[in-house]
Amino acid sequence: MYTYTEFENTMVDELVEFLTSETWSFHGQENPTEESVRKNAASGNYNENGNQTFWIMDHQTKIGLIRIFDMEDPICLFDLRLTEQVRGNGIAKHVLTWLSAYVFNNYSHIIRIEGHTRYDNFAMRKTFHNSGFIKESYNRRAWRQSGELFDSVGYAMIREDWENNTQTIIKDNFPY
Repeated sequence: MYTYTEFENTMVDELVEFLTSETWSFHGQENPTEESVRKNAASGNYNENGNQTFWIMDHQTKIGLIRIFDMEDPICLFDLRLTEQVRGNGIAKHVLTWLSAYVFNNYSHIIRIEGHTRYDNFAMRKTFHNSGFIKESYNRRAWRQSGELFDSVGYAMIREDWENNTQTIIKDNFPY
């Protein structure tokens, strides 16, 4: 099964190789540069200042990366990246299940995990749904990528739903 290895500053070269060797079609920066990755690492964006990052491993092979951020707040967010060769195999659902358990078991002050994706990232939207995350928002022209604005969709897992293995139905059916 998949395992998770915490990112350490000694792994920056591996991080650069990982992030610059793929195109990340549904991420704000589709083609990160070595300079941008090193700058983000030096700024603590991967393992300091409320950030924590894990390699997603299949045996000894790095197949993905999950960065959790805003962990000092009661609401954290995350960024998930899987290599192109493993996408579409259900791994993201495993990662979101692991993420929920990891965050809620280790950070008692966190009450919800949020994730956002482009409206046309149907695979991730389905993964959110199949992982128990609830669609809470549709934001028009809110996702800037490659000089364009796209709609985005927001999902969340709240602690109570995770603890009770339920999905809270959103009660607001008011038209405005």
